[in-house]
Formats: sequence, C-alpha cells, structure tokens
Amino acid sequence: MASQRKSPMDHPVVVTFLILAVIGAMSLAAEVLKPLALAVLLSFALAPLAGFFERRRVPRVIAVLLTVALALGSLGGIGFVVERQLSTLAHQLPEYQERIQEKVDFLKPSVDTVLSRAWKVAVDVVKSLDTPVVPGPEVMNVRVVEQPSFRERLQAAVGPSLEFLGVGCFVLILVLFMLMNREDVGDRIVQLFGQRQINLTTRTMGEIGQRISRYLAMITLVNLGYGLIVGLGLWAIGVPYSVLWGCLAAMMRFIPYVGAAVAFLLPLVFSVAQFPGWSQPLEVVALFGAVEVALSYLEPIIYGKTTGVSALGLLVAAMFWTWLWGLLGTLLSTPMTLCLAVLGKYVPSLGFFATLLGGEAELDQNIRLYQRLVSLDQDGATAVVEAALKERPRAEVFDQMLVPALSRAGRDAALGELDESDMSFILRVIGEILDDLEGTADLSLKSAPRSGEGEPGRVNGTVASPQFKVAGVAASGSADALTLRMLGQILAPSKCTLVNLEGAGAPMQLAERVAEVSPAMVILSHLPPEPLAQARYQVRRLRARFAALPIVVGRWGEAGSDAASEGLSGVGPTHVAFSLADACDQILARVASAVPATVVPATAMTVPVTAATMAAATSG
Repeated sequence: MASQRKSPMDHPVVVTFLILAVIGAMSLAAEVLKPLALAVLLSFALAPLAGFFERRRVPRVIAVLLTVALALGSLGGIGFVVERQLSTLAHQLPEYQERIQEKVDFLKPSVDTVLSRAWKVAVDVVKSLDTPVVPGPEVMNVRVVEQPSFRERLQAAVGPSLEFLGVGCFVLILVLFMLMNREDVGDRIVQLFGQRQINLTTRTMGEIGQRISRYLAMITLVNLGYGLIVGLGLWAIGVPYSVLWGCLAAMMRFIPYVGAAVAFLLPLVFSVAQFPGWSQPLEVVALFGAVEVALSYLEPIIYGKTTGVSALGLLVAAMFWTWLWGLLGTLLSTPMTLCLAVLGKYVPSLGFFATLLGGEAELDQNIRLYQRLVSLDQDGATAVVEAALKERPRAEVFDQMLVPALSRAGRDAALGELDESDMSFILRVIGEILDDLEGTADLSLKSAPRSGEGEPGRVNGTVASPQFKVAGVAASGSADALTLRMLGQILAPSKCTLVNLEGAGAPMQLAERVAEVSPAMVILSHLPPEPLAQARYQVRRLRARFAALPIVVGRWGEAGSDAASEGLSGVGPTHVAFSLADACDQILARVASAVPATVVPATAMTVPVTAATMAAATSG
C-alpha cells in the first residue's frame, strides 16, 4: 500500500516560519487588524441577544438594530452617570489638597536617614557639575516662536477626537454587517479554507464561537457582580461616589490583570484624601483584598471550564498580545487565545497550541507515574498509583502502569540515561508501593459487591486447594521479582501459594530449587528489554528436568510481538503470557481443572475471565 504523502505544512520548520510571518504581518497591519478584531469580539458578544430577538420572530434587521441600540444605550447611560460623578469629584478636588499634604507629611520620615543624606549629596554633586567652570558673559538663548493659526489650533484640538470617532464608526459598521450576515461570513470562511474538509471547518468555527460567547457572558456576569459588591462595600464604609467606583471597577476588570489594580487604586487614593484618619483607607484595602482572594479561587474554575485554557496560558498570552497590540491587545488577549487553542485542537500542524494552552495536561497515568519516578518524587508517584487504584482494578493498574514503568526504567538504564542510584530509587519506590498494598482489598471493587466477592480463596469463581503451589522465577533480577510480587497479589484471594524463587542462582540450581518446592506450575518472569537468551536457557533446563510440569513464561508488555512469541515457544513453555492478567488466567485455568467441583457461576467473578479460562473450567 502506498504511503500517505505528508503535507509541507506539517513540517515544524515550515510551521515556525509561517507563525513568525503571521506575527510580523499582524504587527505591521495593526492599525487595520485591531478595529477588525474588536468588531469580531463585539459581534460575538451581541450575537446571543440578536438571536434571542430573532427567535421571537423579530426580523433580522430590526433585531440587529435593536440589539446595537440597547448596547449603546446601556453604555451611554453608564457613561452619563460616571461623567456626572466625575464632574462633581473634579470640582471638589481642591478641597482635598490640604488633607493629602497632611497624609504625605505624616508618612515622611521625621529624621534624616542614610538614604536621604545620600540623596542630598547626589543632588549637590549634580548642581556642582552644572555650574560653569569659567565665568563669562551671560548668553541669552532667544527663540522665535510663531503663533499657530486658527486652523492648526483646531486640528490639534479636534484631530484626536475625530480619529477616535472615525475608528468607532468603522467598528460599529463592521459589527452591524457581521450580525446581519452571520451565515454569509461563515460560508465565505468555509469556501476559503474548508471546501475539502467542510465538517472540520464547521466544527472549528462552531466551537470558537461557543467558547468566545460563553467566555464573554461569564466575564460580564463576574465583572458586574464584582462592581456591585465593590460599590455596596464602599457605600457601607462611607466612601462618597460609590456608584462611580463600582462602575469603574466593573469596567476596568475587562482589561486583564491591569484593570483590577487600577480599579483598586482609584478609590483607595480618594479615601486617603477624603477621610482624616487611616481606618477607612484600611477598610477599603480589606474590601478589595477579600473580593480578590475570593475571585482568585473562583475565576480559574469558572474561566477554566468556560474557555478550556489554562491560567498560565492566559497570562502568557496576555503578555504577548499586549506587546503586539498594546492596551487593546490586552483586552483581546483571551478571545484570541481561545481561537488558537481551538485551532490547535482541530488542525494537526498547530497541535502544539492545544498542548501549551490546554486547560489540563492530558498525560496518561502511566507516563505521569514514570515522570514522577524519574524526577525522584516518591510522594507524587505514590499518589498517582493510589488515584488509579480507586478507579481501576489492581491487575489493570499493574499491567498498564507499574510494569511499563519498570520496563521503561530498564530501557533508559541500558541506554545510560538512568544511573544506578536512579534505578535503585525506582525499584525501591515500586517495592514500597507493593508493600503498602500487601493484604489490602482492591478498592475499585468495593463500589459493586457481588456474590462470591470477598470470600476467602475465591477468584474468577474458583477456589484453589491450599496445596496448589506456583513457583515464581525471576529471570533477570529485581524488576522481574517485583513483577512476580504483583502477580502474587492478584492471585492472593484464590489462596494459590506463589513461591518466589528470587536469587535461585544458575539454571542447574534453579531446577533443584523448583524440585524442593514441588509446585503445580512454574511462572518465569522476564521483563523487557532484557534479551530472550537467558529466559530461553532457563526454560530449556526446566523442561529437561520436568517434562510434564506446566511452565508459563511472562514476557510482560510485549503483546503482539511475534519475535518474542516465536523465540520462547521453541524451547518448550506451556504458554507465553504478555500480561499479568493473562498469566493469572492460565494459573486459574489449572486451578479450575484441578478442582472442578468448586467452580461457581460466572456472575460471581471478581476478576475478568477469558474464553480460555471458561473453556478450561468446563473441560475440567
């Protein structure tokens, strides 16, 4: 079959240069793109209200005009109230000058400090440097200043306002157009980018719209609540113009990180100027501190679920967009970051955005466990295993987490990436985890008790004879011995006696040890990446000594490996198991065939049963 051709866009170098080119273009075209981005943001914010009117059978044009009129009217009403209170405050500012000076004099140190004396010395030195060395006639600097014309004065006074008004009109026209032609804009985007992948493009656009709309709705509700609490709190403290400070607090919090600080400083400075003492300013500090502490716990939960972006990702994105587009970039940082996160979710070449900005690190538990072990974090590794044992059966946790961790550690040690002390640490931690689990019940089975569960000696509906012994042989070393301990814990409820022959010595001595135990079965544990030669030799020697003894070889974690299966099958094992669950099934099948009268119905099983186990039990 011909291999699929990779797109040039999937190459990381191409993607990197493309991203840098886009950033450069966005910086050069900032004056055009900023009003466009603001219009898109406002259209997302107003689209739910316009849709509400349309669902009430209001024509789209009227619904859009009504939505924009309500938004402008609300902003105008708030602006009118704020402007009235600002004007009143401006007329009263001179009255606070004397009180502010008293507070400043109170904070000024009464005696000279080392810093103040050093500052005086520095000032004197600078003055002496400014004094001319050679006295001479005084030279007067005469400049001719032209009186600006009326046109120039008018342009200087009205120019900035006209520019702001022009940009505002342009944004308003864009918002009206986008709200009236929502489907048309979507169709054009599909036609431009997604004709070959219409489903993917549609889902991407839909998720971007939903996330931005949810974020805008949540941030509006949070900021309105914040402004209401601040206004009421300042009114209770006795700070004048509490409506003004509440409205400013709600509006300023739309600017991430910077707005909250400004919303706090303004009423604090006014309270210092208004009141003769320090109790009211301290109450203002306590009010804002309590509200911010409460929001610091609530906002990550609210915005994390709403946006699906991590708090760290939002902070870094705010820094980037502020650097790129200034204050407006700070305001637009979260919606723009949402777009990047969704694009990373659906576009493979941009998948790193989803990884870097995602709300939660989607790391498998087995990878997380090995990362904790490599970083020598014993408490973290234990916590990962304990969390997994509450959700999954013990056999599954052993097969999918602990055994792969031992195998990875062996591979890294063979490559020289783990030194001896690190490998000893990993073996010790896993050994202590198994020590803690010794003799304890499987937590994942407590929530669903079934008949036969918890009865002594019952696993898979099978009760073993107390004389049924299984000899466990560690082919290579400590990692194989730990794996046998895991198998022993899985078999513990069946009362099968697993005799661990760790450190049995040479193959000849191993045969003697097995003969002393006189087991009903032998399980040989052989963990990758150790080569198969040693396991093959041990199986061959055991088979030569015990021709009829069932021998199961566990080549853990290599399911589907034809090389391992063929390499071990030729030396005489009864079965090659690639997981602890498979080895457990083989042992319990022998138990069932040895004591068929104790088999109970399948509804009493506490560990998954394979078809091979059931067949063996039936034949027994």
